[in-house]
Amino acid sequence: MLEPALITNKKLNKETERFIGQVQLQRFSNFLEHYNRKINAFKARLPNNFNTKLKPITVTCKPSEDITLLQLIHSDNKLLTRIFISLASICNEISTLTKEAKEFYNILMFYDEEDEKGIENLEKISKLLDTLQKISFFSWRSQEVIILLLKQLCALLGKEFYSGSSSSIFPEPLDAIGELLICFVTLSSLLNSNKIKNHFRLYQRAIRHMLHNPSEYNMERDALQCLYRQLNELEMNLLSSSILQSAIAKCNGEALTIGLKSCSLSNEFTLYIQHLVTELERDDEHVSFTQIWLQANTLLVFQQNLFGNVEKKLLKRLLEINKKNIACTLYGNILWYPDEFLQQHVPTLIKNETKWSSQNRTAQIASRCQSLTKESQLLTSQACQWIIGVEFIAKTNMSQFKITKKICELIKWVTNLHANEGRPMTKTVLLALCKLIEVLKGFRFVFDRNMLRLTYMILLISQHLNHKALCILANVKKSLKQERSYKEQHLDVLSALVVAEHALKGPNTDGRILLTRLSLSASGLGVDALYEIRSIVSKLEIITNAQYLLNTLCDCSFLYWHRVILPVYLTKQIQSRIDLTRFYLLFSALADCSETDSSNLSTVRMLSANVIDPLSQLIETNLRLQTHLHLQLPPTDPIQCPPPRGCGRLYPALLDKTYIDIKQEIEHYLGSTFYNLTTVVLHDWKTYGEMRRLAFLQYDLNVVDSDLPMQTLEQGLDVLEIMRNINVFVERYLYNLNNQVFVEEWSDNKHLNTINISHIANSIRTHGIGIMNTTVNFTYQFLQNKFHVFSQFMFDELIKSRLLKDIRFFAENKTELDRMYPFERAEKFNFGIRKLGLNRNNLSYLDLFRKLIAQIGNAMGYVRLIRSGGRRCLADATCFIPDLKTVNDFTDVLETAELPELPKIAADCLRHDIKNLVDNFEEATEYFKLLVNVFAPVFRDPRNLHLRNFYIIVPPLTINFVEHSLTCKERLNKKNREGAAFTDDGFAMGLAYIIELLEQSAQFNSLRWFESVKAKILRERTKLKTQRGNASRDDEKLQQTLSLTEKRVNSLDNEFQLLYYNISSARIFFQS
Repeated sequence: MLEPALITNKKLNKETERFIGQVQLQRFSNFLEHYNRKINAFKARLPNNFNTKLKPITVTCKPSEDITLLQLIHSDNKLLTRIFISLASICNEISTLTKEAKEFYNILMFYDEEDEKGIENLEKISKLLDTLQKISFFSWRSQEVIILLLKQLCALLGKEFYSGSSSSIFPEPLDAIGELLICFVTLSSLLNSNKIKNHFRLYQRAIRHMLHNPSEYNMERDALQCLYRQLNELEMNLLSSSILQSAIAKCNGEALTIGLKSCSLSNEFTLYIQHLVTELERDDEHVSFTQIWLQANTLLVFQQNLFGNVEKKLLKRLLEINKKNIACTLYGNILWYPDEFLQQHVPTLIKNETKWSSQNRTAQIASRCQSLTKESQLLTSQACQWIIGVEFIAKTNMSQFKITKKICELIKWVTNLHANEGRPMTKTVLLALCKLIEVLKGFRFVFDRNMLRLTYMILLISQHLNHKALCILANVKKSLKQERSYKEQHLDVLSALVVAEHALKGPNTDGRILLTRLSLSASGLGVDALYEIRSIVSKLEIITNAQYLLNTLCDCSFLYWHRVILPVYLTKQIQSRIDLTRFYLLFSALADCSETDSSNLSTVRMLSANVIDPLSQLIETNLRLQTHLHLQLPPTDPIQCPPPRGCGRLYPALLDKTYIDIKQEIEHYLGSTFYNLTTVVLHDWKTYGEMRRLAFLQYDLNVVDSDLPMQTLEQGLDVLEIMRNINVFVERYLYNLNNQVFVEEWSDNKHLNTINISHIANSIRTHGIGIMNTTVNFTYQFLQNKFHVFSQFMFDELIKSRLLKDIRFFAENKTELDRMYPFERAEKFNFGIRKLGLNRNNLSYLDLFRKLIAQIGNAMGYVRLIRSGGRRCLADATCFIPDLKTVNDFTDVLETAELPELPKIAADCLRHDIKNLVDNFEEATEYFKLLVNVFAPVFRDPRNLHLRNFYIIVPPLTINFVEHSLTCKERLNKKNREGAAFTDDGFAMGLAYIIELLEQSAQFNSLRWFESVKAKILRERTKLKTQRGNASRDDEKLQQTLSLTEKRVNSLDNEFQLLYYNISSARIFFQS
């Protein structure tokens, strides 16, 4: 068996190679078919395939390869190889410099968009210094590269290899110089900003001022002087003169000028500019028309300043083109005027041409604006034809780029010229421009959506053009070989053609296309012989860079400076009731502005004021008119004033990192309006319910139900009011555990207010189920504050020392006490606390602590009442459902029943409502468990050891509470009933809650406190019985005393038993 290495080295015959190739091609074909089926199946499953808001996931299909120029150039002709390597390397370097220059555009363009004063301007210009320094280095490096390229061309043309040619011999290097000169012009225009110059001079003055006293600013004089010199250089190189003038001055050095004038380089420039002018005259709709036009003007200036011999006929032809095209956009909103450019750099050539410029400019703007409507209609029609061709016929050609280029440049030309000249824009022009913007983004959307098909077509077109070019090269080579007068020069031509042929046999990278063009130029063949193949190579370059070219042409970031025109267009569109989904094309254009500059807050505000608010009000008015048709309103014509269309298909649109959801904003507006107006007049609930339903049926808007009742009686104290003033509520109201009712403690009126489950249920029905969670959140915040006071009391040294003493006593005497905490010691603690002092209400510290625990318990009782009220509300809503467990059976019946469409929809709505009620009823939230879990970790934290003494203070607290309860109940029968009360179960709730938080149930049970109380009561009764037996029946005073004692003991017994039962019941709520 052969090893792979042996197979690789083994030479196979042609038949075997052909057979292996067929097998591999068949496998690759099967793979592509399988891949295509899977991709199509995946695309079919994608939602919103026609949604313009989605950014497609695309792959940049830019060809690339890891092959050097030396490997690409396969030629035995060493001289030709050196020519190709030198020229191609310099052209690649210029291409890199061009890309580097474009990175500076955005930084300079958006410098100081927000007007600020003082030191902020110094900070901004200091941040820009790094960029200015890079631009200075870029300018110096570019000048060196241009000089090197001119020297190479001088050396090449000085050998007279291509003498007698009627066209430019090497147009590619001159084309590269032209692109670099355009970058110079663009950077100079951007640096010509008044803000940059003023801030730079301000910075220079600041540095000059610092030089007088460097030590004051903690700076060294040498560093400041170096910085000041560098600033002067930057001002001289970048701000005082243009970069183009600096480059020309550098090229006008003596040594280089002598070398240039001794060769035919001037003639080469003239021939190339003639070629460019001819291209401009031949096709004014060329995709690269603006680029070629800029190159022609910049190269003419460069030639005139370098050689001083421009042909008058050539100049006249170029000026005629300039008259037809008065301006173009360099970048953003920066315009370039050819007449001003030539006047600045070659004023001697156009002395008599400046008179017509301003008049011609005004006339052209007026003429273009007048014909803009017809022109936009024509372009829209052509664009629609191409879109139909792509969507339904699956074809593409070069016309799409011409149409896109024409639309893009027309929009930029009109908007920037109006802004630059300060001319008002008519409404007709504005609407036509915005329509063209929509068409432009429509191009991009169609291209992205059909990316797979178009990429495949582009690949086929590239292969066809490659094959066509190779066939032409083969014919040219064949004709050269068959000539009878075969010369040695033909060998150089054939060598150049072989290099071109090899370059075309591979991916269409920029390097290969450049090498192909250079080799065609180096062949020295006539213009006619190479015209067809050069045309094919140009098409190949365009089709290869189709994705980049379309992205550039469809980029609407220039709208950032013209957003003022959009409100008028948006208002007009809303008034004309167009399909609302068209807005997404405009949103896509605004998204380009957001990517250019991320401060899109003004864009969001503009859309809110001019789209969302008017649209919401329009829909609300429409709903009102349709709902109140029975009131005999003035008739409206739905044909003349149609309602807005496409609300249901409005999806969120992305602006940089912010989503704009028009549909959701309209739903929110309608929901808020309906809710607010229903709360004002409750009996209008039915009207707004109809409007809500109509909004869904007509506009597909899901307006949230307000969940407000028709009306209610015996509302009681509102939940919202209690929630906002919960600290006042727990102080003024007393809780009853068994009846779940709060009773007002004291009132100046003849009656006391109460809060029960019915009141809470009514309140929840008014405000909605969501109020329950909000109430619990407020209770949590209240408990936080109360527990802070609780912790301070327990941390007090006087309290803590007494508690520790009681704990030690009980631990040491547990056996003697029969494991029951003695009643007498708890009573002693209660009286002992009073000795520490009383407040002005005659309350001890233990009284205040007892009230604190009662308030905590009242808050927990309120949470329990809220939960019960919510369940009552849901129970009332489900009272007409026979059996909640058979809801699923009802669903099965609906699915099996053969009903018309409308009853099915109604039944589905009923099923949804019932399911919602049942789910809320069955899945009630355990609020007690939540409140235990949230505080338990803090209470049980080792840092809060002082809280663990709490269980030992419970006995004195219960005695204090029982005494207080007896006092309150005795006052019920008195005339002055201030402080009277018959219930206060908040203390039991609070006690049970805190014991659970501290996890001290076992410690509290170990005290056997209530058994100790029973024992104490039993002893008292035994003692009382003994006294009765020993007392004389005739002693009335003694008998009366014994009766009062017996009554007091019975009252204590009853109160302690009631407290025991309440604490036991409350502890059940918190058991984990």
